[in-house]
Amino acid sequence: MGNARYLGEVENSGNEVACNIRVTVNSYDSSDNLLTNPANPNSGFADLLGETFRFSAFTSATMENCLSPGKRASFDIRNDFPLDRVARIEASTTCDGALYEGCLDNGQPFAPPVATLVVEGAVTEGVTGDGRVVYSGTIRNQSPPSFAPTYHVKIVFAARNAAGLVVDVACSTIDGAECPVPQGSPSANTGLGPGDTWSFSVPLSIGPSDTCSGCFFYIINQNPTL
Repeated sequence: MGNARYLGEVENSGNEVACNIRVTVNSYDSSDNLLTNPANPNSGFADLLGETFRFSAFTSATMENCLSPGKRASFDIRNDFPLDRVARIEASTTCDGALYEGCLDNGQPFAPPVATLVVEGAVTEGVTGDGRVVYSGTIRNQSPPSFAPTYHVKIVFAARNAAGLVVDVACSTIDGAECPVPQGSPSANTGLGPGDTWSFSVPLSIGPSDTCSGCFFYIINQNPTL
């Protein structure tokens, strides 16, 4: 049996945009001891892979894990201890309440990203040479010609099984092969201007028997600045 891995979705059931969302899953063994990775005892959490919003009134900073009311996003928490050691788990979801960030109050204005990005046509479902599911398609920037390019475009897929449970989360970025791009890494300067397209390919770690046709949803991220 492999190491513990927790996948799932979070929905914003409130009336305001929520940002800096973090999902935490604490695992306990049969003696009710907390299981952690000795090299990284804080490894039982993951940032949510959600939307992107820029808070224009107070800061130019862009956060890539925001959720609008009624929207969903996915998480993928990987651990370094075997799954058969886990007797029970406790899960929680929080968002950073720092000033002008985190769970927004009424009156804290936000502005969505500048570009209008859509998947053009249908997402194609295929199989890689080693038997994994792969999602492919094209994202088009539908913004008016006068708009500026947008950067760091990323698409995140959550695959479900027939029972509706999340069985894998994967993503692809216009910046390069690694996704998500490590924080602080140099920019690839790969802007997507109005009318431009980007063809993506997102391979999963599972085969077709672990999911089902059409059993996925996706979220497109972007950052209006480099």
